[in-house]
Amino acid sequence: MTDIKFSISEHLMERMKKYSEINWERVAKSAVEKFLQKLEVTDKLVSNSTLTQEDAEKIGDDIKQKMWKRHELYLENIEERS
Repeated sequence: MTDIKFSISEHLMERMKKYSEINWERVAKSAVEKFLQKLEVTDKLVSNSTLTQEDAEKIGDDIKQKMWKRHELYLENIEERS
């Protein structure tokens, strides 16, 4: 087994000390495992994708515009009721 070291802030360490019964090493291992699982699922999803970065940005821009229009309508309705 390999050891890994990382730094955390004093503030975070003080908060962790409050729960000394917790096995923080196990928590860290579990967090890394879950994060890796998410990355692996993402890799599988995009492995056969033909979506380019440009395509993704265009989709993101379209979503932002549609969300803004929804918010505009909501604000207009609020103003009309006032």
